[in-house]
Amino acid sequence: MRARPFVRREGTGFSVRFVGAQRDLLGEVLPWLTHRREGEPALTVRAGCGKERLEQLSATLQGAETVVLSAEDLHILHSVLLSAYSMFASDEAFHVQLGFFRENALALAQGLALAVEDAASQD
Repeated sequence: MRARPFVRREGTGFSVRFVGAQRDLLGEVLPWLTHRREGEPALTVRAGCGKERLEQLSATLQGAETVVLSAEDLHILHSVLLSAYSMFASDEAFHVQLGFFRENALALAQGLALAVEDAASQD
């Protein structure tokens, strides 16, 4: 899986294109975290926002080739990926539940941060 999404500066936000397995991974992780039986406070600690915002973000990403996201939205995606990574005791459990390996979530989180940093520095 390619670790870095395509990111460029777009006004006050960032135009982001997740490709292939990146989009699929986010499509699995966002709903999985959103629909856990934790309350809003625990979800907010893990993701940086509540269920409604996660659902909106998931809907925004679904089917869109390229989306414009705020730095806050990107932080939420980063948090979701790292939270999901940390919530499983093994790669096998992560793979069984989400269909990806934990290292994919970690690599995408890191790649996202680096891609945003590069895009922001090109101003």
